[in-house]
Amino acid sequence: MLRQGLAVMIVVLAWGGSIGAAAAQHERPYEFNDTSFAISIERFMGIDYTDFEGPGGGDLSLRLLLNAAEPVPTSYARLGFDVFIERLSIGVAGGVAKGISGDAIALLAPRVGYLFGLTPELGLWLRGGVFYTNDGPNYFGVTAEALLGWFPYRRLAITFGPTLDVAFADDPGPDYVSIGLPEVGMTVWF
Repeated sequence: MLRQGLAVMIVVLAWGGSIGAAAAQHERPYEFNDTSFAISIERFMGIDYTDFEGPGGGDLSLRLLLNAAEPVPTSYARLGFDVFIERLSIGVAGGVAKGISGDAIALLAPRVGYLFGLTPELGLWLRGGVFYTNDGPNYFGVTAEALLGWFPYRRLAITFGPTLDVAFADDPGPDYVSIGLPEVGMTVWF
């Protein structure tokens, strides 16, 4: 419990203390007038609550490192690539990790999103999509994210926010709902 509280406090202090530090100016109309590309590392830290179908209930886990003790494959850190057409994003995220059995687990998650400018340093990136993963049972599902982006520089954003994954397994695996509060990532624009 102390580790969870400490992690949340560090993230909140780092985010809140630096809101006025740099002028990213991303809310201005000319900022996203052209097509641009973004590369992201997503969900590399966070707190996850997972509710499995059937007996066994839920599981709460805290991640401070890449791919450390995730209860489900949608919590694994992943690499994302997005194309922005003005503020509309179309992209895909994917990742590979080592499962409990020692086999490689792959995740592929295409998505679409929109980046709203809130202030010169803050934006809200709403994304939704689908995913597939081969973690023992194959999982298909839908995902939604509401990420607050802090822009310390014009082309860099630290993302922080809730995620929702609803997964449907082929037999014999259980379906699950995973909520990340919050998930942390970073995005760079080109």
